[in-house]
Amino acid sequence: MLQGAIGGAWTFAAAADARTTVPRPFPIEAWIALASVPGASWAMLGGNSLTTGVAGYAKAGATRATPETLFEAASLSKPVLAAAIHDLARERLIDLDEPIARHVDFTSDPTTRLITPRHLLSHSSGLPNWRTEAGSELFSRFKPGSAFRYSGEGYVLLGRLAEAVTRHTAAETVRSRVLIPAGMTRSTYGWPVTDRPAVAWPHDAGGDVMTDKGPEAFRLVQKAGPSSLVESWTQVDRMETAKRQGRPALPVFMTPNMAAGLWTTAGDYARFLRYAQRFPAMNTPTIGVEGRLTWGLGWGLEMAATGRFAWHWGANDGVANLFVLDLDTGVALVVLTNGSGGQRVYERAARVHFRREFDAFTWLQP
Repeated sequence: MLQGAIGGAWTFAAAADARTTVPRPFPIEAWIALASVPGASWAMLGGNSLTTGVAGYAKAGATRATPETLFEAASLSKPVLAAAIHDLARERLIDLDEPIARHVDFTSDPTTRLITPRHLLSHSSGLPNWRTEAGSELFSRFKPGSAFRYSGEGYVLLGRLAEAVTRHTAAETVRSRVLIPAGMTRSTYGWPVTDRPAVAWPHDAGGDVMTDKGPEAFRLVQKAGPSSLVESWTQVDRMETAKRQGRPALPVFMTPNMAAGLWTTAGDYARFLRYAQRFPAMNTPTIGVEGRLTWGLGWGLEMAATGRFAWHWGANDGVANLFVLDLDTGVALVVLTNGSGGQRVYERAARVHFRREFDAFTWLQP
């Protein structure tokens, strides 16, 4: 059961860099109650203005959410890594059309060894989303670049490429090239063992806390791994930590997971969307998905006669997130939720905010 999801005051605040009138907030309190979602954090971006708001609980019936509460970004982590890859390409440390295998030995299959960063960024590599069986190898299902297949493994591989060319971990590279310059001061791939930041717990479809997921799962990983900051863990560290937890040394079981392991706030993520606009290649339609939906070099694209939008969703256990960015105006909406029913909340928020329907929501079924 959802406990106390609509109790207390609704928090709405203009960010420090807002320069325009704060828009009238939408009734997200009522929406999270209807969807049995304990809490939500959101941000609106428009020109030089940034406004943020939060509703409900970080942990149902126990801890109120605030604009500073860290939510699991889930797959919203992928565009952040993509921006770092584009920054490396800008410095010519990475060639988007050079096979990954020249830097990272990840497969013995000749076709799979043709995969390039362009294929991985656009989910056209043919790789699976995740492997779960010990000893399984990475293989492309089709010729790289010929079709769309969403792949978390592909983005983890991008992280390994970043490590090979920078001699720093992928998390450290993203921090220096994206988080810091974008002003994402709260965002992190992990916190020190001695630190206890305000974080949102995941909740199931009924609104009950998933006590073995989210921050608790992260705490157990920290306990099993090196005493150093998680962002500094190498590939060997990640593999050994997974093994010590009794799991196969596969990307889905490794921490930090560059495809889904960022913790952030809605305000920070909106700052990222503003920063990412310096990498226009992300907006390049690269592979067809369905109808007017394509995938660019880092996020989904919906190209219609009435507008061009970039978007991405994120879903971990008990977590559901979305951003939508109007590529013509720079207006954006970010919604982070800590409940399995969060998709119903963020879809409604996007429809109200942009006053339109999105093909992406029909394609993106629960």
